[in-house]
Amino acid sequence: MQLERVSIRDVRNLAAVDFEPHPAFNVFAGANGQGKTNVLGALYWLATLRPMRGRLRELVRWGEKTAQVSGHIEKDGLTHRLNVRVDGGKRTAQREEKTVSNAQYFGPLSVVLFTPDDVGLVRGAPADRRKFLDRAIFTGQPGYLADVLAYRRALSARNALLRDGGAPVLFDTYEEVLANHAARLIASRRTYVDDLAPRFKAAFAAIADAHLGGVVRYRESLSGTPDDLREAWASDRERDRNRGFTQRGPHVDDLVLRLLDRPAKAYASQGQQRAMVLALKIAEIEALGDRQQITPVLLLDDVSSELDPERNRRLFEFLGRFDGQVFITTTDTSFLKISRPRRVFAVQDGRVEQHPE
Repeated sequence: MQLERVSIRDVRNLAAVDFEPHPAFNVFAGANGQGKTNVLGALYWLATLRPMRGRLRELVRWGEKTAQVSGHIEKDGLTHRLNVRVDGGKRTAQREEKTVSNAQYFGPLSVVLFTPDDVGLVRGAPADRRKFLDRAIFTGQPGYLADVLAYRRALSARNALLRDGGAPVLFDTYEEVLANHAARLIASRRTYVDDLAPRFKAAFAAIADAHLGGVVRYRESLSGTPDDLREAWASDRERDRNRGFTQRGPHVDDLVLRLLDRPAKAYASQGQQRAMVLALKIAEIEALGDRQQITPVLLLDDVSSELDPERNRRLFEFLGRFDGQVFITTTDTSFLKISRPRRVFAVQDGRVEQHPE
């Protein structure tokens, strides 16, 4: 899949941006604060219907009421047209110029995103790692999002009952819904991480050092069938009521990273953490290609500034072998050791112009 044409209107500081990307590499160069990251954010929104950061209303350029991104995407010999728009806080998604549901929208465009914020993933909060995991599963399995959202709604309802002293019959109802969605969530996460683990180990060995033995696994607070989960939550009611929230479930699970059989969060150096995050992204890309024959579009936001020269070299060795479309931002094109054909765009004050290097 590849983006053939992009149109951005009033997204953050981008007033009117139109460009035709190269099928291989696309470099967006400029000083900090000019709008490079906003271009990637617009593409991410187009692909996922979710902002790359912040809230939906924060996408709209200051002083305007609407924001919109459109794209022509080639996939499997067909050209698809996607459009996403926010107006008055309400989002509208269109595919082939028809307003559609989320489930009908997804398919033509899948992206894998790597930002400087991802470097904090190893030592960050478990919520950050769950977000990474859910985002990665969603990229290749769009229907997964429905289970995530349904689980969150049921969880919020149970937590409200805990605080308000709801009747047992209401707990039974919400816990049944919660358990059904939780079981699917846990199964999807476990299957994904089991597939990701050997790919991560190999990628980390190539980027860092084979003897370090990078390991990733999914740590569950609850497991079993929906019946098992319902029984667990029923037994937790009194304890949860005292705390005012549900203490066990997929919402507190974690993606565990280890280095030499020790917690990477405590023992990995800054460079090793960066290598781990990069290995996770590479493993995610390879899993999409091997399991689902999907070659995603890569969105890389200023990653070279976060890597030492050796890891930067290894990153571009991987990108040189990657048979897909890449969008990358930088303040200095000399950081980018690109061997593939490319197109360079200058970004200044929210304007994007193609120029020869």
